[in-house]
Amino acid sequence: MVQDYLCQFTDSTASPRRSPSVISNSLLPRTMKIFRKYFKPQRYLMNLVIGGTTLIVSLGAYYSYQLVRHVMLESLQQNAFLEVEQGVDEIDRWLATLKVQIETLANTTVVKSMDWSSAEPYLKTEVLRFNDVYAIAIAQADGQRQVIGGKPANVKDREYFQKAMAGQTNVSDPLISRAAKIPTISVATPIRRGLDTTSPPIGEIHNLVRLDRIAYVVDSLNYGDNSYAFALDSKGQVIAHPNSELMFTSEQPSANLLKSADKSLAAIAQQMVSQQEGIKLFPIDGTWKYVAYLPLKEANWSVALVIPRENIESQLRSLNVIALVIVGLTGAMIVVLWQVQAREQGQLKKSNELLEQRVAERTAKLSTTLDQLQQSQLRLVQNEKMSALGSLVAGVAHEINNPVNFISGNISHANEYARDLLQLLQLYQKHYPHPHPEVSDCADTIDIDFLAEDLLKILTSMRMGANRIQQIVLSLRNFSRLDHAEVKPVDIHEGIDSTLLILQHRCKANSQRPAIEIIKEYSPLPLVECYAGQLNQVFMNILSNALDSLEERENQSHTATLQQSPSTIRITTHQQSRDRIAVCIADNGLGMTPEVQQRIFDPFFTTKSVGKGTGMGMSISYQIVTAKHQGQIWCESFLGEGTKFWVEIPIKQAASLVTQGVAQN
Repeated sequence: MVQDYLCQFTDSTASPRRSPSVISNSLLPRTMKIFRKYFKPQRYLMNLVIGGTTLIVSLGAYYSYQLVRHVMLESLQQNAFLEVEQGVDEIDRWLATLKVQIETLANTTVVKSMDWSSAEPYLKTEVLRFNDVYAIAIAQADGQRQVIGGKPANVKDREYFQKAMAGQTNVSDPLISRAAKIPTISVATPIRRGLDTTSPPIGEIHNLVRLDRIAYVVDSLNYGDNSYAFALDSKGQVIAHPNSELMFTSEQPSANLLKSADKSLAAIAQQMVSQQEGIKLFPIDGTWKYVAYLPLKEANWSVALVIPRENIESQLRSLNVIALVIVGLTGAMIVVLWQVQAREQGQLKKSNELLEQRVAERTAKLSTTLDQLQQSQLRLVQNEKMSALGSLVAGVAHEINNPVNFISGNISHANEYARDLLQLLQLYQKHYPHPHPEVSDCADTIDIDFLAEDLLKILTSMRMGANRIQQIVLSLRNFSRLDHAEVKPVDIHEGIDSTLLILQHRCKANSQRPAIEIIKEYSPLPLVECYAGQLNQVFMNILSNALDSLEERENQSHTATLQQSPSTIRITTHQQSRDRIAVCIADNGLGMTPEVQQRIFDPFFTTKSVGKGTGMGMSISYQIVTAKHQGQIWCESFLGEGTKFWVEIPIKQAASLVTQGVAQN
């Protein structure tokens, strides 16, 4: 066809001196040469593009698969690790509660007396209140211990006793109880004579706790079929394990995984004893398994979760199938490789962005949840301490009230009887002015005139003392407010005075500073509907901080030998408006910087040294005033001039709040 075309073209345009055959034979090779010149490089370029595209697509698909698989595997491993975190958090909360309980008992008067005959009945009632505690014991400084339901023994060789006598509240490793002869743990804390936490302990108190709770939590951890969990103590010994042969009893010691013949188990145990955390793949019992392990915060223990490899990686099978399909279709879809690659990259990017977004959201949610759990835990500890204090105060007030009422009720009769006897004596002196010599000698010996005069004064002093004790008892009951667990109208001034009575020992002068003056500027206030006990807790926190600031001020002035104005706390109350009242508590202490003022109500923020504050007092006070009473609390302070705390609450609470308070209580 090319030749015919060229012939036709030649016939119409060529010179008549040249024949068609000659023209045809000369143009054909030239045309083919031109064709090869332009089309051969294009075909080579196309092959190069197709080959390069195939290689790039194959490599991109492979690395994309590896990236997605790695990200998904990390996510699945993190889900397994979260299961261990939940179990560890539950055990930590349980141990923290046991510590708070034993520390509360250590601060009671009956335990501080170290008199076992007095403490035993009280501790028996406390044992009934604690689900997991089956006995409580008190040990003297020499290690001699008395325990409920057991025989006396010496625990001087016990590690928990040694740590308690060193001033530490601690949780022991599991051991065989000398009292009950069963596996147990002990939560021990020092007993001190006074409230000074730096004073040497006079003994220690510890409770004996069964291991059932730990075994229950550990057994509840799982991540699919054939997964199991176990816990180790600080020495690598088994605390809880599904294999009963590894558990220790009174007849056989606990298995120590650090000495296990299985090198993988020994390596896991070594990392757990070293308080490390993570999730790794180990060959255990002939198969590969993931092991997620995490240490506790409240005790030197660790919990591990053993998960068969297929439980986690089986969820990647769909990804593997997709990868195989992509590899199989790579050769058949060369024409659309660029589009597939672009689409795959777009989907991968979108998936990564979505995964990153979900991870970020989950991380933020977990962080918020952790903060809330920490705040809730400290609020629970604070509420438990206040509840224990209220119960203790109410109990002491009740026990004191009965004998004081007995004394007060009988003083009137004793006074009347004394007057009658003295009147009778005066009649005898009047009608028998010359008694028998023996009677006269006895009257001179006992100084009958002074006795008659001083007896009535003594009875009057006794009445004043009994009245004073009754006032103290009333103030203690007003502070505890156990009968005001719901919203009720109360006298705010009574709550403040009761709180001041609790803190009056800190206001008195001592060898390091003069007395702190309390100035009350009360205005007439109506009865205010509130949670009286919780509001007293707010006053307690503010006044305690004020006393701390004044004590620090006095210490600085004493060190610098400076003369300054006397330390004072001024309490002012007034009715802010028709439906709100305000309380102002001001001190002339050191004051606060603007940076500290901005964070004063933040959870866990404190300017006190380690061990003197949790940073939750003002945060809890803020919650009580704002959330519980729909009020406001704020601070005004200047460095070197002092601090003012304002508390403003409504006189009457909203009906919904009152109903909610009744429902909660």
